[in-house]
Amino acid sequence: MSTHTSHLRQLADIINKNVDLIENLSRKYGVDHPSVDDIYDPESPAEEFTIKSEVLDATLLAASTASQLLATLRLPGLSLLARANAFHIPAALRIVSEACVVEQLREAGSQGLHARELAAKTGTNPALLGRALRLLATHYVFREIHPDVFVNNRISSMIDTGIDSSVLTALAKNTRENSTNRHGISNVQGDKYSGSTASVAAVVDHCTDEVFKASSFLPEVAFANDASKTPFQLALQFNGSIWEFFEKYPGYLQRIQMTMVSWTKLQPQQLSLQGFDWSSLPESSLVVDVGGGNGSETFKIIKKAPHLKFIVQDRERVIQRISIPTWEGDPEKKRMIESGQVKFEAQDFFEAQPSHVEQAAIFFLRFITHDWATTDNVKTLRHLHEVASPTARLILTDQLVPYACPPPSELSRIEGANHPTPPAPLLANLGEANSDVYTTDFVMATLFNAQERTLGEFMEMTQEAGWKWNGFSRFLAAL
Repeated sequence: MSTHTSHLRQLADIINKNVDLIENLSRKYGVDHPSVDDIYDPESPAEEFTIKSEVLDATLLAASTASQLLATLRLPGLSLLARANAFHIPAALRIVSEACVVEQLREAGSQGLHARELAAKTGTNPALLGRALRLLATHYVFREIHPDVFVNNRISSMIDTGIDSSVLTALAKNTRENSTNRHGISNVQGDKYSGSTASVAAVVDHCTDEVFKASSFLPEVAFANDASKTPFQLALQFNGSIWEFFEKYPGYLQRIQMTMVSWTKLQPQQLSLQGFDWSSLPESSLVVDVGGGNGSETFKIIKKAPHLKFIVQDRERVIQRISIPTWEGDPEKKRMIESGQVKFEAQDFFEAQPSHVEQAAIFFLRFITHDWATTDNVKTLRHLHEVASPTARLILTDQLVPYACPPPSELSRIEGANHPTPPAPLLANLGEANSDVYTTDFVMATLFNAQERTLGEFMEMTQEAGWKWNGFSRFLAAL
């Protein structure tokens, strides 16, 4: 009798081993892992348990293996069909978001609401809303507790803006009454995203609106092999850059600012504070937050290292309309401006930097380079290098694209670049359970003709701009 362990059994064993590990950790910390039927509360002991590093590691392995087991067991034709039709899921998400479903269900509580009741507040087609909710519930977003009666669950409740549903339904009606739907441009109500609890809703709406519309034009750009127009420009028939579009349509601008804040809520383990010891910098060291938007990352770093000084740079309209009003409206942040600890500066990072930033100890770019083609990034990074002192450092926070195969041997010599090899027969990049960076890469291609990058691509880009590579960490690359 053969002692060979089958492919299926190898996968099942990895799942069992890591579920056992998670349950052992659960007993150690005295808290149960949350169920998909729970309501998401980021401050609950259960959710705090899920983002402990040892739990995350086991979770990623178990989820990766489960997705590979599904791909193995499912008939290939059904797998292809599911992927070919996956675009219906963002369409359904946008329907329920525009209909303020999550907030209505939060107020309804455990008894839920019928699709007819949910649709009535915003004049949405009730039958189509019910079908959208059922499609999402089938993918574990919402839960159908009786025919056409739905409640929130752990995944859907993340979208909750925290705003009273009556306020949102009034905004939704205003959206429809004043919508021209010109070339697919929505009448986005920026007030929906005015609160800090609305940031996850912002990223979902951003992805299911302009990104969703533009993504269908990505093949045309690829076939034409012409980067003079982005898929976004083709879809919305807009000739300017996406930033000019956001500035022309204030609702979109407010939403994209909150979208950028939301990444840390969707992926709380990926925080800028984890890759660099900000407290190690000398007293009154200057940090230039390049393309810093509303200064959210600057504020987080100040809470960790209050002895530092900051200049937050961005486009003039962003500084005047978003950044300064955000900080002046918060008493704690306003004091930081008045004391001179934080300054806001209108600066196009494609232009030469002002001489006063020569004092900078750190140039900090968080999720900036993925918005631009490599040639544009080289221009930005070269301007920073030209004004940098010999001791200045460049810190990039960006997603790193792993290869789907084992990495080339020459990259293994880079400090911090090596990671444990997943157990066989898992993919080197852990497959679908670790796929968010690849979908984000396509978002960048869709909106900007830009990209997320592999470690090799980061090295080539920064070295071309004159920077010397000093090291790499799991969440942050420092040069």
